[in-house]
Amino acid sequence: MAKVSGKKVTLRKKKKKWFKITAPSEFKGKNIGETVAAEPNDMVNRVLKVNLMSLLDDYKRQNVNIKFKVESVNDDNAVCKTIGYELIKSQSRRFTRKGADKMDDSFIAVSKDGVKLKIKPVVVTRHRVSVGVIKALRAKSKEYVLNKVKELDSKDVFQSVIQMKVQREMKLILNKVCPMGPCEIRSLSLVN
Repeated sequence: MAKVSGKKVTLRKKKKKWFKITAPSEFKGKNIGETVAAEPNDMVNRVLKVNLMSLLDDYKRQNVNIKFKVESVNDDNAVCKTIGYELIKSQSRRFTRKGADKMDDSFIAVSKDGVKLKIKPVVVTRHRVSVGVIKALRAKSKEYVLNKVKELDSKDVFQSVIQMKVQREMKLILNKVCPMGPCEIRSLSLVN
């Protein structure tokens, strides 16, 4: 039988500190929130989701979440980078009406600065259309988004999607094929 030693082992916990989390410069360095960590290096690579309404103070944008990743910590401030844009699922379900067709797609595009982005557009027609028209819509939307992403840096891609520039231009192009309802980017994220 093994002998039990009389020594007591005590674990020392470091005192944790509060760190402020700051949005990237595109959002004017707005304070996103606070979190607790023992050391500043523990904060790096943490991912958090924030509703776009709280970032822009615009209640019309409450159907979008933005993902941030902590890149560095300066003093008590954690600086973030935008890594994702996501439409809330209930909003994308709300798009489709009776007597309309919905077209989803998913593909990877490379930005001007060589960053790979996974993009998922969703397009809704105003009325029922044939399979050939849906194929044409899918091809046109993919072609437009791929060309647009090639022209912009990854930061600019996120900004133009957040400001709805890409979606508006895509709708104008697709309206030439058939009458369109909502044209949105359902998801935009960095690919590792």
